[in-house]
Amino acid sequence: MKNLTRYTREKTSFLGWRVCISRKGMMFTKYFADAAYDGEQGSFEAARALRDEILARIKADPVNAKRIMSEYQDKYAKQPKKESKK
Repeated sequence: MKNLTRYTREKTSFLGWRVCISRKGMMFTKYFADAAYDGEQGSFEAARALRDEILARIKADPVNAKRIMSEYQDKYAKQPKKESKK
């Protein structure tokens, strides 16, 4: 499926789906772990929904594709890990 990739233990230690979209020189990637979405079907549905949302916004406003991609990058940017208290 376009912009969706399944990861299994055979390929990596991660189990789930990845959304990866590239437009106007920008790339957005988000992983959906099976464990966080009640299994493979749940992670697939969440990944597909986000992919469809992003692509629909870009299709509706292609001139602003770069800004749209940037919004999703900012929204889903990894947060720094908290230091553990000892």
